[in-house]
This record gives sequence, structure tokens and C-alpha cells, in this order.
Amino acid sequence: MILCLVVLGAGALLGYQLQRGRQVAKDEIAVYVDGKLYAASPLKQGKDLTVEQEDGSVNVIRMTENGFYMKSSTCKNQDCVHQGEVTRDNWSQRLLGAHVICLPNRVDVVLTVENTDPDIPDV
Repeated sequence: MILCLVVLGAGALLGYQLQRGRQVAKDEIAVYVDGKLYAASPLKQGKDLTVEQEDGSVNVIRMTENGFYMKSSTCKNQDCVHQGEVTRDNWSQRLLGAHVICLPNRVDVVLTVENTDPDIPDV
């Protein structure tokens, strides 16, 4: 049930992002809260990006050399923390692709990767 909600949420957020166009450069992480760009940052290993919302929700994203993961969250279910690391090498094999989503806190973090294969369209 929770997995279905995560997948549906990811699809809705991805569709929304495609509609409004790309707002960040490639090889960055972009953080969206309620579908609006909250922050974007180039990858910097060991750097934390903290999302603090007025309702007290907090998400901490840890950047790695090739990607990121959700280090901590104030959500009850911790599904976002357990989604693991998104990297340039694994995003195409992950269920949620380049995204880590925290539905309770309405946070979507996405890795924008450089497309080096001309046969794969940019998303």
C-alpha cells in the first residue's frame, strides 16, 4: 500500500516537473517541496542540505560523490530514508529512478544527470 502511494506520488511529481520544464542544470540535486523548487545544488561529497518547513517537518539530504540519499526525516514511516542512495550509475535501475520522495513531508529530491547517450531522450 505504501509502495503504491510512493509510486503514484513519484509519477505525479515527475509529470508536474515535465509540464513546467527543467528548472535546474544537470549533475545537481533539486529539492521540491509541494511541487515547487526549494533548493538546487551541485553535487558536493559530504555536504548536507536541510529542508525545514513551517510545520516543523525536517528532511536532511546527504550528498555523495556521485549522488545523494535521505540521511534523516521527521516523517513517521521513514520510507524516504530507506530508499537508499541515488547515483549517476544506479538511477536508471531504481524503482523511483532519480528520485527520493518523502510523501508525508511533501519533499521530492531528484538527481539530474548528464545524458551522454544520444539514443536516450532527456526527461
